[in-house]
Amino acid sequence: MINFLCCPCFAQDDSLKTQGYQERQKFSKIYIHFDSDNYVPGDTVWFKAYLIQAGNIKEVPRNFYFEIYTPNGHLEKRVTAPIYESTASGSVILPDTKGLQDVYCRAYTLNFLKETNGNGYIKRITVSQVNVSRTSQDSTAVLPRFLPEGGDWIDGLPSLVAFSFTDNSDMPVAVRGVVKCDGKVLADFKTQHDGMGSMTMIPEAGKEYIAEWKTADGLNHYTALPQRKHLGVAIHVNDVKDGKKFFIYRTKLVDENDKNLTLVATIEGYQIYRAKINLSQNEAANGVIPLKDLPTGIMEIKLLNADSVPIAGRLTFVNNLNYEFEVDTKFTTVDKRKRGLNQIRLSVKDTLRSNISVSISDYNWANRANWDDNIISNLLLTGELRGKIVNPYYYFSSKIDSVSGALDLVMLTHGWRKYQWTDTTWRQTVGSLVDHNYLTIAGEKNVGAKLSKGLPDTDISVIIQAADSSSVLVPLKTDKYGAFFKDGLIFYGDAKLYFRTTDKTIQESLYKTPISNGLIDSIPVSNFNLKEEFPVLAGSSKNSSGLPVEYILNRNIKTLKEVRIEAKALTENQKVDEAYTSGIFSGGISKNFNIGNDKKAENFVSLFQYLLGKIPGLEISNATSLNPTAIWRRDPVTFFLNNRKSSAYDIRNIGMSEFDYVKIYDPSMGGIFGAYGGVIAVYTKKGKGYDFNTQESKYATLRGYSPVMKFYSPRYATGVNLSIPDYRKTLYWNPNIIFDKKIKEYLIQFYNNDLANSFKLVIEGLNSNGRLTHIEKVF
Repeated sequence: MINFLCCPCFAQDDSLKTQGYQERQKFSKIYIHFDSDNYVPGDTVWFKAYLIQAGNIKEVPRNFYFEIYTPNGHLEKRVTAPIYESTASGSVILPDTKGLQDVYCRAYTLNFLKETNGNGYIKRITVSQVNVSRTSQDSTAVLPRFLPEGGDWIDGLPSLVAFSFTDNSDMPVAVRGVVKCDGKVLADFKTQHDGMGSMTMIPEAGKEYIAEWKTADGLNHYTALPQRKHLGVAIHVNDVKDGKKFFIYRTKLVDENDKNLTLVATIEGYQIYRAKINLSQNEAANGVIPLKDLPTGIMEIKLLNADSVPIAGRLTFVNNLNYEFEVDTKFTTVDKRKRGLNQIRLSVKDTLRSNISVSISDYNWANRANWDDNIISNLLLTGELRGKIVNPYYYFSSKIDSVSGALDLVMLTHGWRKYQWTDTTWRQTVGSLVDHNYLTIAGEKNVGAKLSKGLPDTDISVIIQAADSSSVLVPLKTDKYGAFFKDGLIFYGDAKLYFRTTDKTIQESLYKTPISNGLIDSIPVSNFNLKEEFPVLAGSSKNSSGLPVEYILNRNIKTLKEVRIEAKALTENQKVDEAYTSGIFSGGISKNFNIGNDKKAENFVSLFQYLLGKIPGLEISNATSLNPTAIWRRDPVTFFLNNRKSSAYDIRNIGMSEFDYVKIYDPSMGGIFGAYGGVIAVYTKKGKGYDFNTQESKYATLRGYSPVMKFYSPRYATGVNLSIPDYRKTLYWNPNIIFDKKIKEYLIQFYNNDLANSFKLVIEGLNSNGRLTHIEKVF
């Protein structure tokens, strides 16, 4: 009698995450959309990063790091950026070094560093050179791998053995061969897809098995198959209609702990299935894991013994075709003439909030290879696996048997190995670091003689003046040792800090205090191996040899220098907005109230009474009491006072005559701030700005996020100097296009360069439900 209890489960399996076996799984993922397929030295690289943590787009970290390395591992550039709506964007200028062939980007959050053993997301950025030949690699050596399903090859049990053959560049090699034992041929095998394949065998105790195989050059090779265990439990998984069928086998003699088993299936670290399996009286069991309503992604199946120790495991892929949202593209104007105007109208039918990035480049510079890695293949597949996976988007092209079978080979080979922590020194170094809520103002202890003696808490005001001259007042309170801390700040470039306190001795000491912004410094890469793992594929165009001669002769012209931007006169509200706001508070889709110019405002008891009935859907209670509440779509509203996170209680205590400006973001915009009940940002008249004579006033300097460069493209209709040659590779780049229930369409306009005869359009993004989009068109 086969006795097992199945119970589908959707609670997170925290206890299993602590098992050493779980170290293989990465719970954070990063994907980066670049504006172009390749660059030349000195180019500007524009990027948009998409981040997911444990399948969740709402609980990602706040700080993002992007670095550029040369092939010898030298750090060249570093960019820091805040993360909004699970995305971050920025730009970096490549080294203008003669002979530079390629560079590598490294992107990470602090959590992602911990989960990838200090490496982060690493991707090669192709740099094209003229008349510079690449160093060819010896690709004659072939690396064979034979990998038994579940992890162990066990005598007497039926076993699926997957195999892969790659060259020195991790590119697939086609082979065919036989398995021999005692000189006799037991089985034939051959690679089925991209150097991968599988075969089924039942090994016998005491026997040795040798794989004899040939490559295309006709040479014979010999490989011993993996060592086997004499006793144990094996697992096999295959696809059936609407499910994953599993088979559990054990040898006749096993430990008692290996007879009472638990099978657990997880996706993104969340448990979705559990079955108790009793093999006390039987040597085999089977069951089906239902797939209905599951998200698309990698499922990890683990088999635990009676002591909850993992004894076998398997990755398999669930594709329920529920991972995309649609973005419609309508080419309203296509003009491929020199500097012709082109227009594309984007639209999204869904009312969910969507955040997308768009790049349009000169197709002469494009990578022509099909099925390259993109936001879908990376966040659903390659982001969780190790090794070079060739043409990963191919596995999302269809659900036909040949594609599904090839995808399962990827699971059996690239998903067979486990992540293991080996660098304990690195773990100790990074383990003490803390990921803060955006930027901080953090002062160390013992900042002043008085405070070091243990006096009571001291109130301090610090005025932060950002590089764009915007300023904000932030109240601080020190502890008895003089330490102070505030987080949640967003500004760019170096900011000046002006301290104010009633005790001049303490104020003087504050300017001598080391102050931290909360960002982590660059940490050396663990086991950083920058090899040429991405050789040119057939059909690709990754060098400049095929470019028109004009590109080659004028390769140092990166972009037009003269750009004319025309703007309408600012409205009164826009002037007030510019005076008060910066960073994520600047501009945006919001309902704004210029209270300072509203003569009726002082007739209200509180700001909450003033706002009653003015915003549909915003529910305000106890508007005139000392403890008002504000709810929007069943979620509490988040408050900011002068760009600093605050509370309803604090704002209630401010008199109406003090208020000057209010910005209200509904819940569809609140995600930018991590506030899904919407945001009310309030500005007092005292927060408009602070002017100081820097020759007489001391200040401290605090480093903010990397300054943001805006991507400009020429507008030839406005009279840009036409005598300057235009050889731009990227014709259009916009990393932040937002759609929601109010914004359903977006018009893209760009002008052609002097030479392009075709354009490459790439659209990538995600929505508030975590669904993805990838569109790639040549026109």
